[in-house]
Amino acid sequence: MEVEVLNRQALSHPVVNGNRVARTREAIVASALALVETGEAAPIVRDIARMAGVSARTVFQHFADTAELYVAVLDRVLAGEFGGMSEPGAALSSDGRLQLAVDRAADRHERLLPMWTFVEALQRRSAPAADMIAQVYATNQANLARWFDRELASLPAEQRGRVLNALALALAPESWVVLRQRLGLGVERARDELRFVVGAAIAGAASRR
Repeated sequence: MEVEVLNRQALSHPVVNGNRVARTREAIVASALALVETGEAAPIVRDIARMAGVSARTVFQHFADTAELYVAVLDRVLAGEFGGMSEPGAALSSDGRLQLAVDRAADRHERLLPMWTFVEALQRRSAPAADMIAQVYATNQANLARWFDRELASLPAEQRGRVLNALALALAPESWVVLRQRLGLGVERARDELRFVVGAAIAGAASRR
């Protein structure tokens, strides 16, 4: 992914109106995201600018370089796909919580699938992007700990940590990519495989009490 940097000395007429700045920035990020959603791993500024209805010069009035723009896009992706994981409800059975966790993961990862090459490439090249993704994964693991606290509470700390790692790994987007793209499974078959793996991890934890 090449980082295109505009000569700052050429920017002699920056946008000054606050509302206009916000609208233009939003149009740029939304346009870049739209290209990423079609499978573009590194959309070029010319295409982003054309879709946003601005010039390439304007893009670089709002972003220092494409890396900064891509991180803004990633932030939008993560907010949309890895938002808050609400509590499932105290009355829900273990099987019900398992089903709900798998279904939510499968749904969001399927939406993320066309963008995964972009996400994967960016986290390798950008420390801020890598930090954002690491934080999302840590939050998801903490959410899983709350969801399955009843099943894991009696385990020794080390064993509990291992089971949580297994759950987080099974429900990570990389696992969905393997099931859907590497193994070529359909959505429902991939969902069934996730249910099996997550169920096995939880059953294994119960047997070790």
